[in-house]
Amino acid sequence: MSDDYGYQVRRLETQTGSMESELYSLRSKLGEVEDLDDELRDIRGDLRSLEDDLSTVRNELTELDTNVRGHIQDTDQALKRLTGRVQTLEAHLLAAGGAPRADLDTIDPQWTKLARTADHGWHVRSGLLPRHQREAHRLKIREYEGAVEERNEHRDKVVEAAGILASRPRTSREFMQAVMDFGMSRSLKVVEAAGILASRPRTSREFMQAVMDFGMSRSLAESHDQRAQRLAGPARAAQAALARDDSLRQAKASLIEQGDKAQRKLNWLLRGRLADAVRDRALLPMWFVTVLGPVPPAHRTQEWMDHATQVLAYRVTYGITDQAVALGAAPDEYVPRRTEWHRELITNLRRW
Repeated sequence: MSDDYGYQVRRLETQTGSMESELYSLRSKLGEVEDLDDELRDIRGDLRSLEDDLSTVRNELTELDTNVRGHIQDTDQALKRLTGRVQTLEAHLLAAGGAPRADLDTIDPQWTKLARTADHGWHVRSGLLPRHQREAHRLKIREYEGAVEERNEHRDKVVEAAGILASRPRTSREFMQAVMDFGMSRSLKVVEAAGILASRPRTSREFMQAVMDFGMSRSLAESHDQRAQRLAGPARAAQAALARDDSLRQAKASLIEQGDKAQRKLNWLLRGRLADAVRDRALLPMWFVTVLGPVPPAHRTQEWMDHATQVLAYRVTYGITDQAVALGAAPDEYVPRRTEWHRELITNLRRW
């Protein structure tokens, strides 16, 4: 009995020692976890501090960006003022040195006539359909023609197959081909069903099958017809619009051609006068200098000449005589060509 107690005591002591070891290990791990928790709190604190610092930096960057933009705007305005003063000094120097003054404001009566012809040609052309509208009308016509072609092809197959089915023995090659045609187009069964309905007893299996085929195929036949009807109206309207436009183009072709020729000749004359002034180092008008400068740039000279010629053409076309503003006042209300031309020139002149 004492041995049993001794064994149990030893076993309990062993278990107790093992549990104490595990308890010690757990306490060590708990200490490590507590240390990690302290470190985690420190990390979180550091993160909050970094976030605060980042927010401060962002605010400083925003303020710096605002200041830089303001300085850039001030510098740009100062540069424009300086450029204006330099241009004024250049003009005085050229005038003091006996440089000739470029006459870009005296308008030859022929130029005025050319401008009127060109303007009239532009307005005549504006009454024609633009290219994208003509193409949209052509698309509607092609859709309708495609639908009609598909429908006609379908009907031809129906008639041909129906004729074969009505006239050939069921064992012939032609009859078998017609059956294949029916299989390729379910709506062909309308014709076959009609033939069977007329030739078979109402109690036969063929008659009942024909009734089913007719009912299933009728909706398909109707949908083809409805699609063609839907496309027919827009196609007719598109065809009529193109016909009217073609007729108008033919009737107004001479006026449009005269307008194009007049515009090309006017541009050529104005460009020639400007080129002569640049060649002679003449003093250009102030209204010209304020938007295009006193001389053409060393780069993009061709583009500069094109824009300058368009400014001159605008002034001639609309009788602008303002000596300070190159294009004069903007139109008070929308005038098709003038308003669009004015906007285009304003946009182009910003590059210079």
